[in-house]
Amino acid sequence: MGLLPADDPCSFIGETLDQATDFAARYLSDRAGLSVSAGFLLNRVSREGPARLTTLAIREGISQPSMTQLIQRLERQGLVTRHADPDDGRVALVAITESGQALLDDRTRTRRERLNVLLATLSSEEEFALWLAAHVALPILHRLIRNADSLADDDCDRIGHRAPSSTTGLAPTASVSEPC
Repeated sequence: MGLLPADDPCSFIGETLDQATDFAARYLSDRAGLSVSAGFLLNRVSREGPARLTTLAIREGISQPSMTQLIQRLERQGLVTRHADPDDGRVALVAITESGQALLDDRTRTRRERLNVLLATLSSEEEFALWLAAHVALPILHRLIRNADSLADDDCDRIGHRAPSSTTGLAPTASVSEPC
């Protein structure tokens, strides 16, 4: 028998997020041509703007050598570029290219098309309930993301690197949320 919301809030929320992640990965995502790590990185740089490679490695939870390899691969594909930090010319910032943004936009469009097909299999009441739950959950998810990023910023501060948002002063190029 499944958990009820009152049984254990953390487990129930975790199960809901696990199911949503699994659903998105299995049925909505276009898994061709771009690794999960590359997709996460492109999304982050698109949302937050240019950032130091070391900061990206910390934020994405991978080693600096692995991030270097990932950035080099994405550079060869024309999806990201590196340029000098205006505050410190010795440091390179990683930024998304127009081609990288176009790829993300195409992948988002594909996910929305697939979701639209699956939403059509629900009753109007089920679709409304999901829509309502999303309206309640999305601002809370944004807060959790900010809190998690703040913890990663603390990690950056401990080793002497600035977080992406304070690296360039640039506003993010895409919003965290995208309409269906």
